[in-house]
Amino acid sequence: MSTTRQPKGNGREAGRKPSRDEIEQATQLVDQAEQLIAEVLEPGQWPEADTVGRFMSEGRLERTLALYLQAIRLDPLEPAYPWNLASTLSRLGLNDLAFALIAQAIHVGEQTGQEEWTGAGEHFALAETALDAGHEDMAVVAIARATEIDSASQVQAQARRLLNEIGASGSGKRPAVALATRLSRIDD
Repeated sequence: MSTTRQPKGNGREAGRKPSRDEIEQATQLVDQAEQLIAEVLEPGQWPEADTVGRFMSEGRLERTLALYLQAIRLDPLEPAYPWNLASTLSRLGLNDLAFALIAQAIHVGEQTGQEEWTGAGEHFALAETALDAGHEDMAVVAIARATEIDSASQVQAQARRLLNEIGASGSGKRPAVALATRLSRIDD
């Protein structure tokens, strides 16, 4: 049977510790990318369609991606790089890519013990990005993980709000129940 899982030790660089030079190079690349972004996009603001178009048509997206991805390759243990790139991509409406990068940032945070990247809030951000990308089941999983991490009442309220949002946009069924029903068919 074929699988997409790779055995451990397959040459992937995700777990290797970067050198001081690689970390410095990565920081410089991210600074360059952030400058490209700041020349067009206002910090913390959702851009208008014409601003997004200008960013895309001037080749900034490709240069930003290249710089950030090189930084991530050089320093794969820094969760801020995929997270910050995801933030920009989300603002540009590239939600599938943003979702994958937020998931990567959380994963790196988990692997490196950087808890500030792995909490309920980060999983809610993952869920919201999954919703924006049209991945409702992945959003439900991220919501479940958030409530597993933190059972505080405000976390539960946020989870209910997001689940209600998913239910309202879908078939009207409760999304967690619908996912569980589909998963239960595996055992049959």
